[in-house]
Amino acid sequence: MSSEKQVDPVIADAVGNISNRFGVQGLADLIALAREELARAESALQELEDLDEG
Repeated sequence: MSSEKQVDPVIADAVGNISNRFGVQGLADLIALAREELARAESALQELEDLDEG
C-alpha cells in the first residue's frame, strides 16, 4: 500500500486482511462501514465542540 500520508501499520494490515479474505466486495463493504463510522465520529466531535463553545 503506497500513500503520501503515513498510515498506521495496524490499519494497513486490517485493510490487507479484508482484501485477501473477502476480495473486492469485502473492501467495498469495509469502505461503506468506515464512511458510516466516520460520519458518526465527525458528528460526535462537532457536538463536543459545540458544548465547549456554549
